[in-house]
Amino acid sequence: MTDLTAKRHSMRLVLRERRALLAEVDQKKASLTIATRLARLPILRDALVVAGYRAVRGEIGIEASLRLLREQGTVVTVPRVVGDHLEFLSWNPEAATVAGSFGIEEPTDGAPVPFDGHTAVLTPLVAFDRHGQRLGQGGGFYDRVMRLAGAARPVMIGVAHSFQEVERVPTEPWDQPLDAVVTDDEVIEFRPGSLDPLGEDPHSSP
Repeated sequence: MTDLTAKRHSMRLVLRERRALLAEVDQKKASLTIATRLARLPILRDALVVAGYRAVRGEIGIEASLRLLREQGTVVTVPRVVGDHLEFLSWNPEAATVAGSFGIEEPTDGAPVPFDGHTAVLTPLVAFDRHGQRLGQGGGFYDRVMRLAGAARPVMIGVAHSFQEVERVPTEPWDQPLDAVVTDDEVIEFRPGSLDPLGEDPHSSP
């Protein structure tokens, strides 16, 4: 194990444990606060297609946000692991699912929606820094799909507890930066204008 790999592994262990020890009341409070912030992002209010995720192991739950997006007419997708790639299938609360490779509920039916056809992607993470770098679970799925999309990639928005911010994420050459992160404390925009394509202020929420 290289020094870089060891640092990434250690960071994952520490933050996963802290996330797992979070009290249920605090987890629900963080999820509610973030749902409010997400609802006020201009890019999501006007989005045609948005990818979300099914929360596991202390990740911020965003099902309320996904339901709201569907109610406003947005097509909502969630990822499914196929080999070493992600594909995104349409999601609704009543859709049939099955536990996937990592114990995450994944849709069983529907045609994949192209990644570059999404307006924005809400992605979970283990750690992030102020440079927009994201440390994921270690499979590299999101980095891979972002890299393949290139300039056509959607706006990538990390969703995290504020305590998941670190001074610096140890990065590999293939790691892809986020455009923004939404936490229970604030909205952090790394690529100016990515969250407010019409010139509105995504940081105006309390």
